[in-house]
Amino acid sequence: MTPAAIEPDINLYVAVHGRLPTIDDSPKPWEYRGWLLYYVQLGEHHPEVQAKRWDYYERTIAAGALLDEPIPQIHFEANAAAARSVEKWIEHLNYKLGWSAFSAFVDWLGFGLATAREKPRLDAEMNEWLYRNVNVGTLLIHPADYLGEFLASTKVNKYNSTGFYPTPHNVCEMMTRMIINDVEDSRRAKVCDPCVGSGRMLLHASNRSLCLYGMDVDPLVCAIARINGAMYAPWMAFPLSAEILGQAVPAPAPAELPVPPEHRPPQGAASFRVDDRGQGLLFND
Repeated sequence: MTPAAIEPDINLYVAVHGRLPTIDDSPKPWEYRGWLLYYVQLGEHHPEVQAKRWDYYERTIAAGALLDEPIPQIHFEANAAAARSVEKWIEHLNYKLGWSAFSAFVDWLGFGLATAREKPRLDAEMNEWLYRNVNVGTLLIHPADYLGEFLASTKVNKYNSTGFYPTPHNVCEMMTRMIINDVEDSRRAKVCDPCVGSGRMLLHASNRSLCLYGMDVDPLVCAIARINGAMYAPWMAFPLSAEILGQAVPAPAPAELPVPPEHRPPQGAASFRVDDRGQGLLFND
């Protein structure tokens, strides 16, 4: 019997070599789950990035308790050039993959950001093109839900099987302020969005709360929500522990959540959680 292949460990590679893998290494960078997350963590130190969210998150974990400082604030507003970059990346895949290009790109980002466990089904040529051309720094400097916007507004609505349409960012901000703005220290407030979509409401709530979760009937938009969390609100994609939050954290749900018959989606579609509380923290000792 052939032994199962051991998945390469990005954390071990960095610990041994003191750097990230490059295009000349074997395995290639994109073979490592979580390789892109390092670039997000490094990229937030760019002078034009609004807030060092990963730094705040990691220092909270190291302290084992909430810090005596507020959550670094982010203003979410799409930038036309950044949105065009996302379109260009997906358009390139479209020449090769057709209708599955968008979901393949989401899979690629999810594996690179460690919010998905399965490797994207892309050949070496496409992986290398994405590795060389996708610049997450552009998205960090101009934070917004670019994937959700693309999914909802694409002219050929072949990707959006559930008719997903995201709430505009300014409306999400208004609703968040109305709901939790009067709480003295809302960092422990549990914020659940039962129709989370691509996670916009939770992104805006991340300026106030460190306990974010939600669910949706569409696994694709849940995958986007996890990606948005890894990019802009780490505690949304990689939840903090109950010990740090000082309260019971919602327990992990099964793969599917119960849905009342009158609200059950057609064709037996499942309801998926945004976060994966069983995955553990990434890059902790």
